[in-house]
Amino acid sequence: MAELRERAAVSVLSESAWDVRLTRARAELPFARRDLLALGLADAPGLRFVPTAVRWGPGDEVLVPLCVSGDRGQIGCYGYGSLPASADLRGRPVDFADLAEAVCRDRGLTQLTTLLPPRGAFPGVDRRSERWPARPGRDTYLLRLDGDAGAVWTAARGNCRTAVRRAGALGLVATAATPGHEDDLLRLYRETLSRHGVASAVTATDLAPLVGGAGEVDGAGGAQAVTTVVLDEDGGVQAASVFALGEPAAGGSGAAGAQGAFHLMQLTSERGRIANAGHLAFWSALTELAARGVGTVDLGAAAGEGQARFKTGWGAVAAASRLVRWRDGERTARDGARGRNGARGRNGARTDREGTR
Repeated sequence: MAELRERAAVSVLSESAWDVRLTRARAELPFARRDLLALGLADAPGLRFVPTAVRWGPGDEVLVPLCVSGDRGQIGCYGYGSLPASADLRGRPVDFADLAEAVCRDRGLTQLTTLLPPRGAFPGVDRRSERWPARPGRDTYLLRLDGDAGAVWTAARGNCRTAVRRAGALGLVATAATPGHEDDLLRLYRETLSRHGVASAVTATDLAPLVGGAGEVDGAGGAQAVTTVVLDEDGGVQAASVFALGEPAAGGSGAAGAQGAFHLMQLTSERGRIANAGHLAFWSALTELAARGVGTVDLGAAAGEGQARFKTGWGAVAAASRLVRWRDGERTARDGARGRNGARGRNGARTDREGTR
């Protein structure tokens, strides 16, 4: 792709066209889906989604979930940057500087940034981004599931297992979220964020795709999600654990080809915290992810020591995410000395996987 910047055809798509092309593309990371982007955009009013396609030959196309503020762009605004690719490009590397220069030139931008998962976490992403110069970002927490919930249970700290058992003994029951639970999720979302002094403009409509048709992708590019809620003896929802699923890596097999999961939200009421409902929701979601054959679960960053203890208690290990940035005029510097790059933070709104405990 050394000549991408000369040959690339950059086009802006309608949202309906984006949805159609997204269903035909492969994306190991789920964050190009419009319903997940909507969660980031809700709390970033200065950011707008510009669905973009870059094509440089028949069948060779990358979809760029471009989000723009002024003369600056970023790939995605919730979770990691994702570049869904056409079938002919699956598994092939993309040069970030060439792609960024083409997009920025077409859209009148001065820089393009994005965030990648830790190297080694998702092999398909590594193959696609092997030429992307990056610097370490904030730590995320990775849990090796490999389709085996029993192994995770055995390796978890005793206090985590005790918390799950205690929640069950108190009469709490975990179940899959269903349509109608979006109002419960919103209540828990606001209550959880308020404990961290954070407000959000996210609505029940924004959360509905996380509970409707659980585990399926709708025609509008809806998120493939696993969402577990915990009910008390009166049927009230006291906790929820929400994960988005990526696609299996192109050309991979076994563990290298297994799909990944991404922890979006861990929500609890005050009553749920007292009764360990969060642990029960989390463990129940993990068992469902294991049943689906998920390999690696990215639990996201930790907003404080309590969240870090929760994640490591279940066996997750800290690993640095990767920040990538291209600026107008940096090509000469990049060609002479690759790697001097940075980027803005994990997402535009910083409410997806930070502070939702």
